Amino acid sequence: MLNHSARRTALVPLLLLAALAACSAPNLPTATGDKTPGAIHHVEALDSYKLATLRLMLWWADVPEPVTVSRGIRLYRIEYWTTDPHGEPTVASGLAAAPKKDPLRGVVSYQHGTTPNRHAAPSKPTLHEGVLGSAVFAGAGYLFLAPDYIGLGTSMEPHPYLHAETAATTTVDLLRAAKTLLEALGMACPDEVFLTGFSQGGHATMVAHRALEKMEDPPFKVAASAPVAGPYNLRHITFPAAMQGASSADSLYMAWVTEAFCRIYEEAPETVMAEPYAEQAAGLFDGEHEPEEIMAALPANPRDMFSKAFLDAFDNNKSHWFLDALQENSVLQWAPKAAVKMYYGDNDVDVPPDEAKSGAAALSQRGANAEAISVGPYTHDVSILHAVPKIRKWFDQIAAKTSE
Repeated sequence: MLNHSARRTALVPLLLLAALAACSAPNLPTATGDKTPGAIHHVEALDSYKLATLRLMLWWADVPEPVTVSRGIRLYRIEYWTTDPHGEPTVASGLAAAPKKDPLRGVVSYQHGTTPNRHAAPSKPTLHEGVLGSAVFAGAGYLFLAPDYIGLGTSMEPHPYLHAETAATTTVDLLRAAKTLLEALGMACPDEVFLTGFSQGGHATMVAHRALEKMEDPPFKVAASAPVAGPYNLRHITFPAAMQGASSADSLYMAWVTEAFCRIYEEAPETVMAEPYAEQAAGLFDGEHEPEEIMAALPANPRDMFSKAFLDAFDNNKSHWFLDALQENSVLQWAPKAAVKMYYGDNDVDVPPDEAKSGAAALSQRGANAEAISVGPYTHDVSILHAVPKIRKWFDQIAAKTSE
């Protein structure tokens, strides 16, 4: 689930081609003292990209299928009010990218993958995180949004990794804040949002979809969801698969979700983890460490991090608060109204293809229009590159029907 990109090094020179001066954007919304979810705390204009730059960027990125763009874009960092895992007000940040010309075709909310370093979040955009997604969607006329989540971007709180409720609220509250931004920019606000996300962001996409459809007055209606390589069944697929250690990052994933859930559910780390990992985990996930540093501090075999008592509960299907929390934060116990396409790579060892296959089947059994789609024989990080053109095409088809 780690948010790596095989092409990040090759894309760096393109930064020199962009107009890196902050874009001219008068009338940006300002804080009013309101701390209700979705209220603006601060908006900052970031970079502006010309159409020619976006086209060159997409060519250089070697996206597997053609992706056409027709407009230049402007990027903004939005800091907005949301709620932490305990329901207290807090400020989160996210990226917004708007096309330079009206009208908007819709809103796309992209939820990013696992990144333990808060500086690698979308609102601190680089080409591999933030800018390329902005090019694909905002360059085609959509308002592109990407929440950083609590604890990443400009937020200094601990990150609630794979906690369903906060993943939903930080995504939905950025949508609320985006309506204020659109009003300030003088752009007409669309009615619908398209949801997509990669890896951890696939999980966030599904819980945001669920939250929006259950709201009496949602900021936008969900048009479609397209998660990629997401962990949906934490209790019965995600955790058991990761405990086998097929991916070099499995210990990182399992240590982080354990540390986060112990903090959120106010349980002692020793009830799940063995020493020295129970004591070390919080320091490793302080938002300042790179993935490689964290993986070097953890055992290659994820089982070695866990206590004998917990392993006994896990292996023998006994009751345990952590296993119950994993079930509570799974995302398949509902029937989406809007269509869902779950994309996956056949050779993904970070998030097993069965997450999408069984996930789509479970949603379909509940009456949803859900489909699992293979993008081919690709690994975790590569699968997103092959999924994005297909997602753009699908979103374009729905947007075209809506505008008829």
